[in-house]
Amino acid sequence: MWMWDTSAVTVYKIRFEGPAALAVGVATALADADGVDLTSSSPPIILNDETVELNLSADGARDAVAAAVSSIGKDLPSGASIEIVDH
Repeated sequence: MWMWDTSAVTVYKIRFEGPAALAVGVATALADADGVDLTSSSPPIILNDETVELNLSADGARDAVAAAVSSIGKDLPSGASIEIVDH
């Protein structure tokens, strides 16, 4: 008899905007966060000479993903941002 786990995996879309030099570090910090599994990342989109947009997907409990985003966000320089855009 096969048993299937019926719990849904929740995937969150996360957007970072800021200096290109920080994009890899932001993705790494999200991937390393407790309870968060980074599942994908699109190539950075160049917004202007100093700013890129990086769209990421991660799954995990909402509290864990929100805590990771908040933790990363508090260390970003002025003008940079990271946010959960949907789930």
